[in-house]
Formats: sequence, C-alpha cells, structure tokens
Amino acid sequence: MAVIVHGLDQIQHDLARTGPAANTAMRAGLRESAEPVAHFAEQLSLANIRRMHHSPEWAKTRIGVTRHAVYIVPKQRGERGSDVRRRRPNLVGLMMGRSFEPALAAGTGLVEARVSSLLGQVIR
Repeated sequence: MAVIVHGLDQIQHDLARTGPAANTAMRAGLRESAEPVAHFAEQLSLANIRRMHHSPEWAKTRIGVTRHAVYIVPKQRGERGSDVRRRRPNLVGLMMGRSFEPALAAGTGLVEARVSSLLGQVIR
C-alpha cells in the first residue's frame, strides 16, 4: 500500500530550479507529512510485535525523502558479529506486516491532506 503523488519527481525537479529555499521547504514538508505515520508505526510495533517492549529502541523509525519517494524504515540496524541472539533477522518483515502497512492504511487520509496542503503552499 502506498500514497502516490503523481508527478512528484517533476515537481521537485522544477522546484530545484527555482532555488534552494523552495526545494528545502518541499522536502521538509514531505518529511512532516510522513511523521504521523512513522509515529503510529512505532506504537503499533510496540503493541503488536512480541517482546518488542523489552527493547523499544528497535521500534524507532526514520523517515527518508528522495526525489521519487518518502519512506519509513527501522532506525536500528542489526549488529554484526557472532552473537546471533542479538539479531532479529525477521524484524523488518514483522514490522512491515504488523506496523508499517497498518499505520499507512490508517494515516492515508491525513497524509493526502497534508501533501495536498503542502503542494498548495509551495505553488503559491
């Protein structure tokens, strides 16, 4: 599931031509639009993934903004080394199914409204 903004890459490309201020404002606005979904995904991870409450730092997310997409991913990465007990190789799959997708489904309307408002502000 995704919220699709048709022509986002072209809009950002055109804003880059106008100067760095508009481009920076657009990226910041897109990041702010994704914050409620990221926050809700963290809450769902703590509530829906077994034993996540023992190490809540694994539930934290970060928001990425590229020219083509805005995304959320787990902030914490697995540790390298021989201690396999400290890694959770299935964590991304669990977070995707139990927190990321339900958070996006619940926040789709809010994200659409925020992005629409952002585009209106930037165009003015």
